[in-house]
Amino acid sequence: MDRKAAKEAFVSGLSGASKAEVFALVASLSLSIVICELAKTGLRSKSWWSSVLLELVLVVYLQLLLCTGALPLAPTAWTCAALAAASTAWRLLATAQSAHHPLHSSPQGSQAALQALAGKRKGFISAFRGALMIATCIAILAVDFHVFPRRYAKTETYGTGYMDVGVGGVVLAAGLVSPVATSGNDGTPWKPAPLLQRIWAGLRGAAVCWVLGLARLATTRAVDYQEHVGEYGVHWNFFDTIAVVALLGAAVAVPPGRLSAAAVAVTAAHQAALTLGGLGAWVMSHERDPSSLISLNKEGLVSAPGFYALFLWGAALARTMHTGLQRAVAQAVAAAGAVADRQQSAGREGAAARWHRRRLALALAAPVLRWWLEVALLDAALWAAVAALEAYVEPVSRRSCNAAYVLWIAAQLLAGVLPLALAQAVAAAAAAAAAGAPGQGRPQAALGVDGAEGDRTLEAKGAADASASAWGPTILQAVNSAQLPVFLVANLLTGAVNLSVDTMQVPDWPARAVLGGYISTVCAVAVVLQRWGLRLKL
Repeated sequence: MDRKAAKEAFVSGLSGASKAEVFALVASLSLSIVICELAKTGLRSKSWWSSVLLELVLVVYLQLLLCTGALPLAPTAWTCAALAAASTAWRLLATAQSAHHPLHSSPQGSQAALQALAGKRKGFISAFRGALMIATCIAILAVDFHVFPRRYAKTETYGTGYMDVGVGGVVLAAGLVSPVATSGNDGTPWKPAPLLQRIWAGLRGAAVCWVLGLARLATTRAVDYQEHVGEYGVHWNFFDTIAVVALLGAAVAVPPGRLSAAAVAVTAAHQAALTLGGLGAWVMSHERDPSSLISLNKEGLVSAPGFYALFLWGAALARTMHTGLQRAVAQAVAAAGAVADRQQSAGREGAAARWHRRRLALALAAPVLRWWLEVALLDAALWAAVAALEAYVEPVSRRSCNAAYVLWIAAQLLAGVLPLALAQAVAAAAAAAAAGAPGQGRPQAALGVDGAEGDRTLEAKGAADASASAWGPTILQAVNSAQLPVFLVANLLTGAVNLSVDTMQVPDWPARAVLGGYISTVCAVAVVLQRWGLRLKL
């Protein structure tokens, strides 16, 4: 068997890992970000370089070591969970005691924190999207080395591999930042652009991906690069799938209030076509007519509606989180204002004043914590739906992008977002509570919020101040803002490594060293692009 055939066989016929193992990998990624953000506050040196180095070690390299088996998964995941929980509890305690131990905040700092939480751009979503792209980039090269466990690679037909999360996660994460998810919250009626204008916008977005897809096809054929036909087909690749999603996402006008219904409808219709229409059996079969482009690329074509459903699920989840946070922040500001009014009218000092200030901190934290619990319950419902679909319809399949796969990705990614959302919510409440301390003004004055118009004001301010959304590691924010060029660079470097090195013969630690240099280069490209002000998202 020649090298090309051996490499193709190396990534074929795999059945994946357990959902619990994949969950632990994704959870470790999110929890490491929470730990990193707390650790940066304790750095003696506040230089940009020291922060970036800490981010590389605690987030990027930690994920590389976990997915290549250098660190034991379960103990590491539990350790990350314990450290993240301790840091969040410390922040909550500091919030409750912020009256006489201010968190070195200011009215402007608290304003920015709550703007980032209630505004259209949310730091915790940006950080998770950046982390997911980094994990995906690590995996697309790591899978070619023996150091990467075969159960983490993409599954052939049914199953849940770690790399299966990256494929669907990139599409769903694009929906998380879709403009329609946060539109219409300022009280103005939603009005879509004209159809031709939407189609043209979709074609412009899709054209770039189609060009990249064609370039990838031509390049791989020219250098006789290995291909896994069972993923998308003979000519189709992931860039083509992204192009279809970009076209449909722009051309099909879905009212913001109907995103959830649209996601359910597309998912159900696609599953019906797979189960009742025979597409599922066809896409899983070895049947492939050499004279038919449709048959040659059946995997990519059949799965495309499912990936569009994933995009809609991302937009629907973002809509749910955004509207819920708008209400929670408005309630927090109103409740904190009432507490501050009672404190001022009572004119108390000493222990009584400290008690009132603790009530101020709790008034700020309680609504956002309640919102977080509601999102956690929604995630639990999604996991229950996945279990029901696997029990009564069919198992998870990335190859067909069936309903079980769509909801599994939605549940898995929402679970990954939850720790980051909690960390940013607690940090925002802590900053606002510190600004409400004596001499720092009332919460409403500090936040620029007045009464029932609070949610609209906060959203407007959050949209206006882009820097307020920059919660999270610098590297992840950079990757999030330049996802398309980062993904392209990762693919080019992956090809270069495979053409110059027989990856299947590289020992474990040299392989990890190659992967470390590779992902460091990818991160460096993202940071440079951010410094240049270039923003190109998937």
